[in-house]
Amino acid sequence: MSQPKRGLGKGLGALLGDAPVPTSPTPDDALREIPVARITPNPFQPRKNFDAAAMDDLKNSIAEYGVLVPIIVRRRGENFELVAGERRWRACAALQRATIPAIVRESDDRDSLEVAIIENLQRENLNPIEESAGFSSLMDEYGFTQEDLAQRLGRSRPAVANALRLLALPDAIKAMLVDGRLTAGHGRALLAASAHERIKLAERAANDGLSVRALEKLTGAVKTPAATGRVRELSPDEAEFEQRLRERFGTHVALVRGSRGGKIEFRFANENELLRLSDLLLEP
Repeated sequence: MSQPKRGLGKGLGALLGDAPVPTSPTPDDALREIPVARITPNPFQPRKNFDAAAMDDLKNSIAEYGVLVPIIVRRRGENFELVAGERRWRACAALQRATIPAIVRESDDRDSLEVAIIENLQRENLNPIEESAGFSSLMDEYGFTQEDLAQRLGRSRPAVANALRLLALPDAIKAMLVDGRLTAGHGRALLAASAHERIKLAERAANDGLSVRALEKLTGAVKTPAATGRVRELSPDEAEFEQRLRERFGTHVALVRGSRGGKIEFRFANENELLRLSDLLLEP
């Protein structure tokens, strides 16, 4: 009989070491010192880039204070495979430490990938493309839905959908999101531009340090007051409402105010985008 899928929400603190480690660990959560050389990386680790300066800081901290939060591993024959804590393991290996404190957990491939993604998200260590790729892996390989991911991550379904949309960007733009030259907000703004203009606009945004709002104007997603017939500029509350609509629906939304009433405009690039918006607008 299959076991019910477990959640990683409120109990995640203890799992990742944010809560105190039990002084009398259970057999399934045995805390022990494990030889660094007997541990291999997690093949499902979504994080591919490790900042050199941050790693140096971590090595200095471990050299002075030791490993304060145990890593999590699972058995692989006589050796072990990382589930969470690759930065600490890498730092110990670089320092040539013989052992590292670890909690041994029983974990299948699905659990291992899920924990690796959520650990990094909780610590804000993933760049936008690593995050999106991790979401996609959970959905493609293990049958997660956007709702499943939203519940486990404590996010809204539109936020998950917005992250996944970044995977449709060209590789050149993805590279700018990976190295931090552009943000996820820039990436979403570029999705509104025509395919042949995206790279050029991305390079301009990165080189000129354009804000997301400025990039939205360049893509044509945000019209000027004259173009829209807007009689007056939005008040701060209205501008905040407009921004919340954009975040909620993951596309460019314009609140257009006239002398009395007004309208709300949604922008979509293709049929799939229209279907996605219709699902969000009509969901119960």
